[in-house]
Amino acid sequence: MRLYTPLLQNKTHYKNYLLLLIICLLSLWPISFGFFSVKNDAIHYFLPYRFQISETLRNGEFPFWNPYIYLGYPVHGDMQSGAWNPVVWFFSLFGRYDITLFHFENLLYIFLGGAGMYKLVSNLTDHAHTALLIAASYMLSGFFLSGQLINWLAAAAFLPFVIHYYRQTIRGSSYNNPVKTALALYLLFVSGYPSFFIISSYILLALFTITIISRLKNKREAAIPWKRFTLQHLIIAALFLSLALPAIVSYIELLPYYQRGSGAGYKDVITNSFELQHLLSLLFPSAIKANDLVSTTDVTFRNLYIGIFPLILLAVFPPKLYLRNILLILLTIFSLLFSLGDATPVRKLCYDFVPFMNTFRHPSQMRLFFLFALLLLAAPGLKKFLTVTSPTNNHKRLKQFTLIIIILLFVTTIIAVFKSNFLKIISTTQFQEIRNGLKNVFDNISLIDTIALNGLLQLIFLLFFFPLLKRKVLNNSVFSFLWLMNLFIMAQLVLPSTFVSKMPPREINAIIHTSPKGFPVEGLERPLVENSQDALVNFEKIALSYFYNKKIGISRITNSPSFLTEQEMFLQTPFVYNYVASMPVVYMADSIVRLKDTALIYLASAPKYAFAEDIRIETQSNPERDNPATSAIKKITANKFEIETKSEAASFLVLTQNYHPYWKLEVDGIPAVLHKTNMCFMGTPVAAGKHSVIFRYSPRSTIIAMWVMFITTALLIILGSVSLIKQLRQRNQQ
Repeated sequence: MRLYTPLLQNKTHYKNYLLLLIICLLSLWPISFGFFSVKNDAIHYFLPYRFQISETLRNGEFPFWNPYIYLGYPVHGDMQSGAWNPVVWFFSLFGRYDITLFHFENLLYIFLGGAGMYKLVSNLTDHAHTALLIAASYMLSGFFLSGQLINWLAAAAFLPFVIHYYRQTIRGSSYNNPVKTALALYLLFVSGYPSFFIISSYILLALFTITIISRLKNKREAAIPWKRFTLQHLIIAALFLSLALPAIVSYIELLPYYQRGSGAGYKDVITNSFELQHLLSLLFPSAIKANDLVSTTDVTFRNLYIGIFPLILLAVFPPKLYLRNILLILLTIFSLLFSLGDATPVRKLCYDFVPFMNTFRHPSQMRLFFLFALLLLAAPGLKKFLTVTSPTNNHKRLKQFTLIIIILLFVTTIIAVFKSNFLKIISTTQFQEIRNGLKNVFDNISLIDTIALNGLLQLIFLLFFFPLLKRKVLNNSVFSFLWLMNLFIMAQLVLPSTFVSKMPPREINAIIHTSPKGFPVEGLERPLVENSQDALVNFEKIALSYFYNKKIGISRITNSPSFLTEQEMFLQTPFVYNYVASMPVVYMADSIVRLKDTALIYLASAPKYAFAEDIRIETQSNPERDNPATSAIKKITANKFEIETKSEAASFLVLTQNYHPYWKLEVDGIPAVLHKTNMCFMGTPVAAGKHSVIFRYSPRSTIIAMWVMFITTALLIILGSVSLIKQLRQRNQQ
């Protein structure tokens, strides 16, 4: 029975974690129960990349390269691809990555966000009920419900864990918390959007600096000796770097090849700034999709909703001005000002003077830190409200403030209702017309409609809340129900516009599941343009079809935050693009032509060409010979092409995969020289006769870094197992 003592001691917490999971699944029922799928970037970028990474892993390879994404793509260097995300690796163990697994990953991050916030608030307030409600508000906040960008959800999921465990580190002498801090920071780095890691690192740096200053001022009161304090931080740094080293090496080495690898211009970094008009979402979340609300910000970047009750309690129970709350207030102000982009000088100052602040776009992403800090500021007031045993001045103030809000909301809502289309719909006599009218309103909803609808709903919740304040003892169960139902109802209003589409997951999975397993060679002998004829047939369901059908296709449509610079140049060069599209993925060129001479070529009766600048090779151009040179792909994997060539004269083999220095070449087992061909692809001279040619992508530095990661992981597992065994023995001896 002693083994179960920790379980019994933490029974309340375990119940609340389970409750958070249920709230998550029910609130996002369209994807939890497989009725509808996610949409937009989630379908066009994140899902196909995860599918290809999963296919590589299931083929027994590491996801360094992928031949099907944009004519060859180094996925391991793409910070948003998920190539180094252990969650993607883990999910790939259970089957081919499809929309169902993608939904599970989304739900996992949302639940983890709630669990992390629960752990943090529970530690700050020592009150499980408060932690549960604040965690639910975080989990169902406007940031999480914006959807589409799964790496944003992942960042929001691990942020509370990073802050919680680092706070525990600087407050205690245990070595467990530095390890947990490093693990949480690692997960934030490899699974989240880069900017969130950058901002989180600055927050940790600020906490570290404040702690150092505090320790220097109060030398005798320092709870942790300097030696242990230093060792704790060395553990965080060493463990994080050891685990994240493959990703760090990949990103550093491949950033120069990406369009955004050298930073972004100021006009780019203020794209999708938050706008003051979107503050309406704090009370009226549906306002984010009002058709007459003119905004240059995408709808997924507008929502600030955390529930109406945290705002009321924050106003009535203002945070006391001690150090922690001062820091949270500063974070709230900074995050809001930063998110406004060019409307304030904060974003420009950070862009000009703060390292790494010129590397990412979308200032509105700082909403996460705004909501995070705001909820932590509301937590102490919520605890006071939940634990009050008799009426106080604050209790009286809460009744007065709530009554004022009810009156203001009532007046606003009545005005909005009479100006909206709702009354016209209600006055319609026939049900079919009412249904059509409602559908028309929600498809073309206006700002006044959203205020009317949201206002009515908020008014209902407040009218149920106000009678609770007249009682001497608060009914916590009823209040919690109102808190959670408010979040649930408001979530349903915004999910269709930001998170889910009308597409059933089964239709997407039906296409994905027809994808051939492994890396087949069938069909690769056809021209790229033939392999791409159906590229857009199911674009809204799965994006480009050749992401899944394993044919290697070509298209000018791109949707990648880390698109290769030279590939973009190739797409903008019509002559070379059209010629490459007319060829299969591998072919034997009879003649090599400099790029600047392409205008002199008449292709109707010409031999096969390769376009290059740095090759000087003699080839026998004779397209009418009886046995022209041939090439065939014998085997393909994610990181390797095995090709057989046959020719009567010296020729030039072209492989239409993007060139990178990490590609290695062997001809008949002997290392050979690679040449950049057709602007951004690869080729090599081949002598007359029959030859076996192998192209292998092998990022040596990344592979060395992976050994460091694997050794570190093994040591963590061993040390963790030993520690667990010791704890169990100690408990049994008690």
